[in-house]
Formats: sequence, C-alpha cells, structure tokens
Amino acid sequence: MAVLDDLAGRDRGDEAVMIFREPTDPDAAVVADAMIRAGNVSDDQYARLLAAADRLYGPPQVTRAVAFDAFGTLVHIRRKRHSFERLIRRARSRAEALPSPMVQPIGLADYAAARGLPHPDAELAMLNEELATITLYPDTLDALRRVHKQGVKVAVASNLALPYAAPLKALLSDLVDIWHFSFDAGAIKPDRAFYASLTARLGCEASELLMVGDTWRDDIVGAVEAGSRARWVNREGRASHARRFIVARELSDAYPDRRRAAQMTELEPVRISINANLAYLHSQRWAVQAGLLRQALEDAADAEKVAAKRALDDHYDMRDQPETSRAALMRNAIATIAARKHV
Repeated sequence: MAVLDDLAGRDRGDEAVMIFREPTDPDAAVVADAMIRAGNVSDDQYARLLAAADRLYGPPQVTRAVAFDAFGTLVHIRRKRHSFERLIRRARSRAEALPSPMVQPIGLADYAAARGLPHPDAELAMLNEELATITLYPDTLDALRRVHKQGVKVAVASNLALPYAAPLKALLSDLVDIWHFSFDAGAIKPDRAFYASLTARLGCEASELLMVGDTWRDDIVGAVEAGSRARWVNREGRASHARRFIVARELSDAYPDRRRAAQMTELEPVRISINANLAYLHSQRWAVQAGLLRQALEDAADAEKVAAKRALDDHYDMRDQPETSRAALMRNAIATIAARKHV
C-alpha cells in the first residue's frame, strides 16, 4: 500500500505506521480514513498522525463533558415522514432565500407561511405522527446515568428543527445538563461554530469534550476538527479499517475506557497497564538506569568523571517523578509491537 510505504519512509516511521494501522485516537482515525480515501499522505496529515502518537506518551486526557448526538445515537424515529423536506420541495424556488429550519427556531406552520405556502395541514399531521414515534434506544438511559455518576457533564448536541426538541426533552430532561441544538446555535454540525458554542456553554476546553454520535462527518470529523475527541456509534457494526478502531456498537462502549477487551488494539491494554502501574514501572526503570550510570561513573576516565557524576545526580532528581518514564515506556511498547508485526 502506497500510504504505508510513505509513512514507513518518514521520520518516526514505525510510530506513524503503528498509529495508522491502529488509530485509537479519534484524530488519528479521521486522518487515517482520509489517507486511505486519498491514497496518499500530506505533510499536514503526517504531522497530525505524529501528534496522535505523542498523546499516547502523555497522561490520560481529562473528560469534563460528553456530548451525545440525538437521532441515531440516543433515540430513533420508528416512522419517518419528512414533513419539512416536503415543504422545501414545494417551494424549491424560494428555498435558498430562506434560512434552513435547522438554523432558526421556527415551527412547521410558520416555516410554510414564510415560504408563501398555504397552511400545511397534511404536513403537520405527518409531523405529529413522526414525533409520536420517537423512541429511546434500550441502552440510552443507562449510558447517560453512568456518565453522570462519573461527575461529567452531559450534553445533547444535535442538528434538528424546533419541533423535535420537545419530545427529546420529555424523554431525557432529568439526565441532560445542556441542550445544544442547531436551530438555537445558528450553526449545523460539522461547522466549527457549532462546537465552539457547545464548549463555551459547557464551560470546558475543546480537548475536554468527548462527542458521541452516529454520523462520521458531523459527529466525528466535525468534533476532531474543532479540537475535541469523539466516539463513533454504529449499531450495525459496519466500519471501514480506520474507523473500526473507534467504533462502538453500544453506548455502553462509547464512554472513555469502557471498551471491551475484544475491541481494543494490541497497544491499548499496554497503555492502560502503563498508566495503572506507572509508579512501579518507573521505580524499576529508574533503578536499572541508576545502576548503569553508577557503573559508567566507575569506568569513566578522570576527565569524564565530572560529567558522569552530573548525569548520575540529574538521574537522582527524577527518582520521585514517575511521569518522566511514561514516554519511554510507551516508545518501548510501540517498538516491541512494531517489531513483532515486522513493520
């Protein structure tokens, strides 16, 4: 594959290939997916791929808020009637002159009047029928409760028209901290303005937000391009190579660190183990290096002893700093896995 050859031939090629092959970071998954579709690697994509690799070396990212898409993620419509679409088709010549009902708080009747159409009795009946069939997925309430128990804010962030908001709130109001709809925000996912106003309302940094949704472009690419993290919900389990590493078939697998072992890449359990046992691993690594530095001091020529003593003293300063070992431990893990796979 031309993409793999290109990555392998660049600086830090083993890391780049590993992250490309197993892109558990959502940014890496978006970049890898774009590379596969384009069949090549741009310098910007490569830089983003290495940035995703570097995040593996750092502490786990903090999640202060989880935003869930609504339709297709938390709820589904058993009987879709597409009332707004019918009105748009009836007045197509004036469609571009009016804002979409997705970016303005307007009901169906008012939208018809704004388009110069007669009162939409048939479309209103269809809309009411549609709204009455909005149903929760079986795992929705449990997933939202679990996030709340972690002390994490919950948002519902969705592209929709005004009439669809009330049924959602009736089903989920006790478990949602922030409702963020496109008709209120004046922007539609994947627009960055949608995500910027979402994080502003949640009072968190973009990197502290996890977006969970079923639409790759709107919920995953949009969130990642805005600087957030994302998990893709695909209840049918169909996912391309790059996307399958961040896909969740159930909401129970979408919250951070709750993916089943069978869904994890080879590197993920290693990273989790390093994070959980960092103090012990650091002490062992520190002791080995201390022994090597002491031996180097004993073997050093007189002219080199001052520098060797300084290196040993500097090493002692890191004895109680386990974070200094995380990156090296991760690099060793990546190198070991890459060598086994003959990357």
